Amino acid sequence: MKIRDLVVISLKSLLRNKARAILTMLGIVIGIGSVILMLSVGKAAENFLLSQVASFGPDVVIISNGSGSGSGGGPNPLQKQTLTYKDYQEIKRQSWVESALGTLVSTAVASYGPENMNVSVWGSTPGEIEIYPATVADGRFLLDDDIDGRAKVAVIGANVARELFGDDSAVGKIIKIRRVNYRVIGVMEKAGTRFFTKLDDLIYIPLTSAMDLYNKDRLNFLSLKPRDISPNEAKEEVRFLLRDTHKLDNPNGDLSKDDFRVGTQEDAQQNAGTIGQVLSILLGSIAAISLIVGGIGIMNIMYVTVTERTSEIGLRKALGAKRGDVLGQFLAEAIAVTTVGGVIGIVFGIFLSWLTIQILNQFQPGWTFMLSFDSIVLAFGVSAVIGIVFGFNPARRASKLSPIEALRYE
Repeated sequence: MKIRDLVVISLKSLLRNKARAILTMLGIVIGIGSVILMLSVGKAAENFLLSQVASFGPDVVIISNGSGSGSGGGPNPLQKQTLTYKDYQEIKRQSWVESALGTLVSTAVASYGPENMNVSVWGSTPGEIEIYPATVADGRFLLDDDIDGRAKVAVIGANVARELFGDDSAVGKIIKIRRVNYRVIGVMEKAGTRFFTKLDDLIYIPLTSAMDLYNKDRLNFLSLKPRDISPNEAKEEVRFLLRDTHKLDNPNGDLSKDDFRVGTQEDAQQNAGTIGQVLSILLGSIAAISLIVGGIGIMNIMYVTVTERTSEIGLRKALGAKRGDVLGQFLAEAIAVTTVGGVIGIVFGIFLSWLTIQILNQFQPGWTFMLSFDSIVLAFGVSAVIGIVFGFNPARRASKLSPIEALRYE
């Protein structure tokens, strides 16, 4: 039997049993769609992580709390807090440091008159806009005098200004943070996100004022931009300095004995890339399970189909159909089901991936729709293989039926 004839007969058989064909395809559609969704979201997550890390800048060194055997990164509340305001001062006065930043991170409700808003409050220093370039749209940023004088002043993000003041100027107004008055001295331009933080929802206050406001003597992290040395050289200088200020007995430079972490953008990118790859593999493996389930469903329905069409098989054999013809017909039907289901699944998966990214962007801006073409090729190929693998046994069973026995079957 010619391939064209097999295709025509298979499609006619599927059209005669639309409901069964749709139910058979459903598992493949969901499986293929899941693979594309998971791999595309995994790729988008990796890209998002790398973009957030890139916002740190290639020449920035980050110091955070925790064992030195890890890489520097954002604040982790589960780590023992060891960084102090003295550490910030010591780093700032080093000749090899161009700019330094100390940060204390917390949250609060900011209010102005009847308006209020949940915000992130960052105790910061002037180095904030030197290390992480940003623009003040109105007013000014924090100065060293604000830090030294523990001033009750604040620089607010663009969203905070809009929520609390509308179209009015915010500079010079008094806002309340935890029932403490702060005078607004500046409003930042819209800045998007940096390492999962919505900068437009931030309020910057002097680091010393934040320590007073939250009654804390430890910082979440420090950042610096080196002068005349590379970031990797600056990492070693920081380690020597903080081991001295923290009075650590670590003459051999064993990172596991340090109570702080030092890292650069390069370190963070490696970690983010690894996390993204592991996430893609994990999500792809989970989605592959649904493909296997869909394949088993095809096999079961094909077995039922063979049983229902036993008389038809016997008639075809009695009229001269060879074993290979029957095998080819039922195998072609299985492949047709998985191929059509694969095409629908690809379209479904692409749409679902796009929709998922739009939803994620509502909660965390910065996600980009990343369609994994490898996943499309893989999914389509797998759907065809599933049709062959899971459709072969039922087709072989049909081809082995005796014509006389098949014609007697009711």
